[in-house]
Amino acid sequence: MSLHLLGIRHHGPGSSRHVLNALHAIRPDIILIEGPPEGENMLPWVMHADMKPPVALLAYVPDNPDQAVFYPFAAFSPEWNAVRYALQHKIPVRFIDMPLAHSLAKAQQPEIQIVPALESSEENQVPDHADILTIRKNPIAYLAEIAGFEDAEEWWEHKFEIADHPSEVFSAIASAMEALRKDLPQNKNDEEAVREAFMRKAIRTAQKEMYTNIAVICGAWHVPALSNMPKQKEDDVLLKNLPKVKVETTWIPWTNDRLSFASWYGAGLESPGWYHHAWHHPEDNGALWLSHAARVFRDHQMDISSAHIIESVRLANALAGLRQLQRPGLKEFNESILAVMCMGDPIFMKLVHQELIVGKELGQIPEGTPQVPVQRDLEQLIKKLRLKISPDEKNIKLDLRDENDLQKSILFHRLIVLNVDWAGLQHSSGKGTFREEWRLLWYPELTIKLLEKAPWGNTIEEAANKYLEHEARSCTRLDEITVLVQKALPSDLQNAAASAMKRMDELAASTADTTVLMNAFVPLVRISRYGNVRKTDLDAVNLILKAIFYRISAGLPLSCTGIDEEQAAVITEKIKDVNQSVLLLDDEELKTAWIETIRKMTALTHAAPKVQGYCCKTLYDAHVLDNEAMSAEFSKALSINNNPDFSAAWLEGFLNDAATVLILDDNIWNIVNKWLLGLEEAVFLQIIPLLRRTFSIYSNVEKRKIAQRVNQVKAETGHIPTQTEIDEERAKQVLPLLEKLMGV
Repeated sequence: MSLHLLGIRHHGPGSSRHVLNALHAIRPDIILIEGPPEGENMLPWVMHADMKPPVALLAYVPDNPDQAVFYPFAAFSPEWNAVRYALQHKIPVRFIDMPLAHSLAKAQQPEIQIVPALESSEENQVPDHADILTIRKNPIAYLAEIAGFEDAEEWWEHKFEIADHPSEVFSAIASAMEALRKDLPQNKNDEEAVREAFMRKAIRTAQKEMYTNIAVICGAWHVPALSNMPKQKEDDVLLKNLPKVKVETTWIPWTNDRLSFASWYGAGLESPGWYHHAWHHPEDNGALWLSHAARVFRDHQMDISSAHIIESVRLANALAGLRQLQRPGLKEFNESILAVMCMGDPIFMKLVHQELIVGKELGQIPEGTPQVPVQRDLEQLIKKLRLKISPDEKNIKLDLRDENDLQKSILFHRLIVLNVDWAGLQHSSGKGTFREEWRLLWYPELTIKLLEKAPWGNTIEEAANKYLEHEARSCTRLDEITVLVQKALPSDLQNAAASAMKRMDELAASTADTTVLMNAFVPLVRISRYGNVRKTDLDAVNLILKAIFYRISAGLPLSCTGIDEEQAAVITEKIKDVNQSVLLLDDEELKTAWIETIRKMTALTHAAPKVQGYCCKTLYDAHVLDNEAMSAEFSKALSINNNPDFSAAWLEGFLNDAATVLILDDNIWNIVNKWLLGLEEAVFLQIIPLLRRTFSIYSNVEKRKIAQRVNQVKAETGHIPTQTEIDEERAKQVLPLLEKLMGV
């Protein structure tokens, strides 16, 4: 009976090549792999013709999908190729790591995890010394340092990934790891000890089942713990009374950037695109890789010739020779690209890193892979609507008059309800129009978000309806429920919309806060603008909208009195939003009532001056106030008898976001100009900060036009400063030279 321990680095193409060579030589009768036993039932799908890595084995707790683990696999992952070897040769294959039923049960808080690479698998340890901690966290980096390499990736690449090695490579790795573990203090990480006890238990089980030629594929760090087995009783103590939960598994597509360090859920591989190339083209001396780099630059409108490629290949191989390397690696290729193709400018290397070294590969799983019903429904809808999941950002435009585009929009809105943010509404030329623009960007963690909503229904529509109904029942504020109604109607969720509007009616009747009412009114107006294109009955919405409007009209004047400057700024913005919404509605009854409300606030002597100023501007825009009446309002508000702060705040409210009026309306310009010229110097200096704040919101173009008009007025009136501070004697000295230059 023989036991072969093959210590590997996760996601290493060199390790994959060594593993396959070893398996062909060993011809095992069973293969044991470091991985979750719950995933064994998903392994037959690995050989499916439509299975395309990178993919990930997703394991999760059905009752709490937040508790989930991703096990990513690339085409060059040693575990992936070992599974394929076993299935091709009809050899039993098992996962022997600690069952996730135990590890997820021990989690105190919901947390999405990911199986890390070898060098980061020990980061939870608490050693006695900082150097020991560093070694445990990254033993490969320590070995690389001993070998004289600053970069552990570079050392591993040249020694194992792109170099040929004899069959003794696994015994060499095992010896190195055993020496490291032997000299380090005893590990205090209970979880690692339990994991290794489970691995040993699986080996003993295979031996008891009379398998005589056993191959074990695991992270190199674990090899010493599996070769020097303690007594079974010691392991039984570690595995006793562990908590347990139910766990389910499925396959999901993965992406290259999620395999790299660059992603938040990093899987421990810095250059998956490069390793993919090294796996499929092990004999490439750089000609093919550098041709790919040239294509990347050409795709971005950079001039790269064949001569650039040839010189880059020569330089990379020359660098490898100078460094006494068998062949160039990624470091040499990057340096040659930087020197020859980028002309020494490192900014262009970002293109190579993003599109080539990391890559944009998106995996694919076969149709029919076991999934929860809501996942399957989403995939069917995507296929039916001719959409495509992609890790690249993509913008699409929809015409809601087209039935297929309308159904796409409905799907996107339903996913927003479920907090699955695959699609984001980027632009729409008005909510009542027929056009929408969406930004699509898929990332694997969206699967977790979808699984979280799986208990609410078996289809996207059912889950969105029930989840939104639940959210509506939980709302306690009117402005909260209107947002839900705004989500429900474009999502074509009839049951949820009815439930949300019923709750909205209840909250509207009990809400007296004018600010909350205004917050609710604006989204309701947007909802009403969907019209018949959504084929939605909006009668109930319009009834509630009008009820809220009249409550706003009744309470708004009182809400504008006795408030400070900060509150005045907030309520002015709310009034502006309501005013724009009323204009959108195109309802004469509401417009007339709104104008009357604005009149009342303009006439209130105790209303905040900023609110009064904006209301006066609203009446002027609506042609309720003519030039004469407007002059009277300005004279009253900007009178020298008023406190300058009051006048400046009133003017700020009037001119807020109204540069065009100031530039084009001679009447307003003359009134403001006359008021400013009549201010005493002390008063002017006092109100400068307020005036500066008013004009600071204008664009540079608007400010320039105002300045041009000031200069024009000066030229027309002949106005010059009273204090020029010009030295006439010095000025006379310039005249002879000026006359000579002008030829006078």
